[in-house]
Amino acid sequence: MLIRKFVPTILGLVLAAATSLAVMADDHAAPGPKDPLDLARSMIEAEQYEKALAALKVVEIEDDTTVAQIDVLVGRIFLAIGKPAKALDHFEHAGLSSLDAEADADLGMAEAHLALGDLAKAKKTALDALKSDPDLVAAHLVLARVDQRLGRAADALARLRRLQTNQPDSDDVAVVLARYLAIQNGPAAGVTELQAFVDRNPSSAVALDTLGQLLWAAGRKSDAVAARTAAQQFYAEGGQDGRAAAMAAWLKAVDPQDKLAPREAKEEDPAREEPDEDEQEGDDPGKGAVPPEKRAPAVEPSAKPAEEGHEPDPVLKPPPATAKIGPKEPPKPQASQRAPVEAAPLPPPTQKKIAQAVALDHPEPLPFEPGTMMMTGSGIVLEGGRQIITNRHVVEGMRTVAVRNGTGHVRKARIVKMSNDDDLALLEIDSPFPEAAAMPLSSILDPATGRAAIVMGYPLINLLGDEQPALTEGIISKANGLGNDPDTFQMTAKINKGNSGGPVFDKRGHLLGVAVGKTDTAKIYQKSGVMVEDVNLGIKGGRILAFLGKKPVQETAPPEMSLEDLYQQMLPSAVLIAAQK
Repeated sequence: MLIRKFVPTILGLVLAAATSLAVMADDHAAPGPKDPLDLARSMIEAEQYEKALAALKVVEIEDDTTVAQIDVLVGRIFLAIGKPAKALDHFEHAGLSSLDAEADADLGMAEAHLALGDLAKAKKTALDALKSDPDLVAAHLVLARVDQRLGRAADALARLRRLQTNQPDSDDVAVVLARYLAIQNGPAAGVTELQAFVDRNPSSAVALDTLGQLLWAAGRKSDAVAARTAAQQFYAEGGQDGRAAAMAAWLKAVDPQDKLAPREAKEEDPAREEPDEDEQEGDDPGKGAVPPEKRAPAVEPSAKPAEEGHEPDPVLKPPPATAKIGPKEPPKPQASQRAPVEAAPLPPPTQKKIAQAVALDHPEPLPFEPGTMMMTGSGIVLEGGRQIITNRHVVEGMRTVAVRNGTGHVRKARIVKMSNDDDLALLEIDSPFPEAAAMPLSSILDPATGRAAIVMGYPLINLLGDEQPALTEGIISKANGLGNDPDTFQMTAKINKGNSGGPVFDKRGHLLGVAVGKTDTAKIYQKSGVMVEDVNLGIKGGRILAFLGKKPVQETAPPEMSLEDLYQQMLPSAVLIAAQK
């Protein structure tokens, strides 16, 4: 068969991978099962990749199935170390080599496509894997993550609940379900869900690890340290040295003297959320060696106390800027003096080809030392590829700012201008992103009630990860904000910490505005006794143009896109913003 000609190439790739990773061990260094393939699988599960490659080196090539199995395992190693593009090559070759490896190859391709941000292909290959093996839990998890990334809350939750019913003791299912609930309903909901699983499975290292992340996000820091200390112990006992080392580094960073005060956890409210203030992250000390999906949560400082004698507004808008950068804007007329802002009518749609974003094989690291505190938010790249719009409260008072777009490219940035009236800031990066990554000014419109509202950004990066953005879908529920504010709008698309400054699109890819905050329902209930639903707020596209000193420009409207196509189209444009004082 033709495939025989590729056998030396496969073994060469294994050897090349070993050399590039500097992890090749002695041929006889790893004890265990007599079958080298079984040994390699066990070593990969234990994150001992050098031993896995050593075992693969001595595999005797017997048939095409063996070739495919080697490819799948090498692909698993590349996935684990954060190189999905190289992993994809191996999974694709495995699928061509043997039908016996088709399900594993399709699953690997689905996970690699998901890591690269190609949600449509991730969904297709996950469904292909389920056709070959309907009981493949990991494929269901890929589909749930695709739904989650696209903001399809009901579909994702229904799928995860079915998985939970069928696999009640699967820690993979439990962890993904808990993370999903934390994203949708806050970290306390994830803690409740995962704690029940840990009570039944007290030695599940990955469940304890994730429970620690959720407890930290909920403000229960002593409990988080206890959970992740237990996770470290079970990782070490299971031979998962990489994860155990990551836990040790995190524990040392957050509690270097082992004196985290229990009183701190009692004083913090585990159900409290501050959606309008963006996440402050501590760069994980283990990031250099641990894959992104296995990183420990970052250090999150407690919220600043309210000023004495000042009762905070129920809407969590940031306080007025104390220091302005850039030229001062002319005073904005009061709402009663301004003509109402109306959304521009859309011209007839024309055909528009969806640009395929190409993600880096491994996202470039942010330029911050491990363990440093940083504020995070979201933003959108503008025409020319050099300027970025975000919220003022994301970057105000920060000395060092960096951005990373959805394809993994990092740029250093500086603050050019901040608005005196709107919560907007303009950043300029040191070298431009490609022109295709920029949002043209002609695509910026004001929102209209009833139009689709799709928020794209980097919320809750401790839970979702910081490599690629997530979507939430809704509609424009009112074209004006609270108190009939003409410069903001209300939407049903949910936003969380980290969404601030991120773009709000319609289904044609127009930029309707940027996310800015939402109501504090608990504070409103405390003051009035009335429980209200979340009201999510954005700053209108027209205010962005006014801030930039630009006038609206009509363009021929493109056709509506699916969420998958919109995500792929906008992946290079939506940026994570990380800033340090």
